[in-house]
Amino acid sequence: MILHQAAIGPETGEATIHVSGADDSSSLLPISQVQERLFPGTGEVRTETIKVGRLAEFVSATEIVGPALLKLDVQGFELEALRGCEDLLSRFSYVYVECSFVELYTGQSLAHEIITWFDERGFKLNGVYNISYDKTGKAIQGDFLFKKT
Repeated sequence: MILHQAAIGPETGEATIHVSGADDSSSLLPISQVQERLFPGTGEVRTETIKVGRLAEFVSATEIVGPALLKLDVQGFELEALRGCEDLLSRFSYVYVECSFVELYTGQSLAHEIITWFDERGFKLNGVYNISYDKTGKAIQGDFLFKKT
């Protein structure tokens, strides 16, 4: 296994990552007040510059042997990361991606936009798992499994 210290995005270059006070909440998008309210301790503590590239820059098509699963958990950067995977998307049978129903990161695409993007590329929603709810019972986010048709 090879570990690449880079983010997946639609273009090669560098980007600013908003480092959260919680290990699993840093994002290439600014952390919203909604995120901080729903998940205390996830506010931004600093920024860093990181490398960004398309998935194909790090993995060749021949390395993806079917049936293959692509898993993304990129804190609001889902649609941009998916655009960076598009060159190789046809190599995957399934994609498992965390999607939000509310804007936890400023400018993020929401679940319905991700579903539409996949639908336009021949993937259908196969299931939603691990849904998080706020105190009122409103769904916040979940893990979505898409299957190539």
